[in-house]
Amino acid sequence: MTITDLISMWERVLGVPPAKEQFELWAMLHSLETIKHGILKTAIKNQKMGGTMSQDHRERFASKVMSTRTNDPQKVAGRLSPDQRTPVNPPVKAETGSNVQ
Repeated sequence: MTITDLISMWERVLGVPPAKEQFELWAMLHSLETIKHGILKTAIKNQKMGGTMSQDHRERFASKVMSTRTNDPQKVAGRLSPDQRTPVNPPVKAETGSNVQ
């Protein structure tokens, strides 16, 4: 998947895409998969709102979805399989022969 593919996807599901520079900025901040996710979530929201989201609202909503996915550790953990997850607070093992109370 390329930025050009993502722009085409935006056109198909949301209409007029943001400037190419916006997609390039998103690509510097997020993976292409995250950008795709943001576009699809925005399309779903726009559809639920009867297609009434303004262009500015679409771009801001997509940006927020992407930022949340990129920066929220719980969202990242939710996308990992259970065997890939690291416990947030691993259990503490008591040492044998120590004065742990």
